[in-house]
Amino acid sequence: MEKQSSIASESKVRKIIFNELTLCIAFISLVSGFIFWVTNPQTDMQLQIVRLESQVETNQTVTVALEKIKNNDLVEFQLKMDQIEDRQIEILQSLAAMNQQLTNLCNK
Repeated sequence: MEKQSSIASESKVRKIIFNELTLCIAFISLVSGFIFWVTNPQTDMQLQIVRLESQVETNQTVTVALEKIKNNDLVEFQLKMDQIEDRQIEILQSLAAMNQQLTNLCNK
């Protein structure tokens, strides 16, 4: 009888320990689920923010690069226009000199 009561009390202790462990595991699961439920949308938003910041940074980099290209092209264009203008002046001076020579030849 004593052995049966010992086994019965041991069985009750095991059930209590099992119930307590099950309760602890359930509580941990609930807390973990809640934490995931709260932090997952925040993580998604943070990822979207990082993506948007990256896109803005890329756009700014491209804009700066295009601005440099535009400025360089404008400088090159201006240099070529200056060269053409110098050539036109040289041609006009040559034409004026030739006109002067023709005038001198015709006057002789």
